Amino acid sequence: MKPTRFKNKICFWLAKLALIAIPWTASTSFADPLPMGWTSVRALGMGNAYVSVVDNEDSLFYNPAGLARVSGVNWTVFDIGAGLNGPEALEAAMQLQKIKDEMASTINNLYGKKVWIGAGGKTAVTVPYFGAAGFATGEAGYFQQNPANPRLNLNYYFDYGVAFGSAIDFVPGILSVGLTARRVNRTGTTSILGPGSLATLDGASFESELKRRGTGYGVDFGATLRIPGPVSPAFSFVYRNLGDTAFSHDEGAGAPPSIKGEMIVGASMQISGPLITITPAFDYRYMNYAKVGTGKNINLGVEIDLPLIDLRAGLHQGYYTLGAGVSLGILRADVATWGVELGEYAGQHEDRRYMAQITFELGFDPGRFGFGSSSSSGGANKSGERRRLKQRR
Repeated sequence: MKPTRFKNKICFWLAKLALIAIPWTASTSFADPLPMGWTSVRALGMGNAYVSVVDNEDSLFYNPAGLARVSGVNWTVFDIGAGLNGPEALEAAMQLQKIKDEMASTINNLYGKKVWIGAGGKTAVTVPYFGAAGFATGEAGYFQQNPANPRLNLNYYFDYGVAFGSAIDFVPGILSVGLTARRVNRTGTTSILGPGSLATLDGASFESELKRRGTGYGVDFGATLRIPGPVSPAFSFVYRNLGDTAFSHDEGAGAPPSIKGEMIVGASMQISGPLITITPAFDYRYMNYAKVGTGKNINLGVEIDLPLIDLRAGLHQGYYTLGAGVSLGILRADVATWGVELGEYAGQHEDRRYMAQITFELGFDPGRFGFGSSSSSGGANKSGERRRLKQRR
């Protein structure tokens, strides 16, 4: 199968899953989901409070200033994650074989079910101050309805592209700033369908909606101030998708929806001991979004780093998060569960999600073998020799 046809099939099935994800009740109102962009399972386990913590290839997606803390030469050969929000997602997938010929009845049979699926993968190379990645990510789900005038909002996307980032130290080891540039090929749509449309869905027009494709270019800016000391507090500001990331109209009924810019402030500290490192963190997201309740802005988390495993917990959009990671040298596995708010304000309607991630990475740090001091080389990771021996973060 040709790569383009394979990509098209993935996009089409993701969209079909999204069409089935209908939280439909008589007395519930739902809000538009807040965009999260690329997510790390490590970050999700600690409440997605990550912009002042990240210091690896995920800096390309969370905070490019983190590239200033990269140590050595690192290649993430693959990093693959997948998740869903429970057994209903699997049940919905079983129904997909009927949707082409029995679209309306299949949708009606699945009213009341909340379904979310997501998956992504990347390969990346980082050296001090620089990074590059190829990535693919997609998710499907989230519909809202108005009890007085029932409607279905279809939201899904499938992205693939490349990202390049760089950082500099304005004050070595203290103040770093960075930029990431991305080229994104997006297939996706946001469509509003009323009761009449749901009853008379036309396969051709629906497929045209699903095939909205285009190319866009995005830029992220990040800055981190780190204060040296026993607990190494850090403060960050990030502006993701500066000026919004708009897409061309290459195919389908129109251009895919743009990615709205997002401002984030974050803080963290790192408390290191002989066999343990504790990293509490805080992010305040969607600063430039109107009508977002404070409870949905706040992300809190903590990571407890032990010699072989990491334990994580946090708070995301008003709901608890939990996570764990196991490192076996070049291979790492991470799992997380977190809650997403479907309602207007935090604590109203939770959607509990689960994700697992497998990472295979190779690295070479000359400073560890006497070819130079990693503490004096640009981008040295200050989290300690024990942490570098355990795994690259």
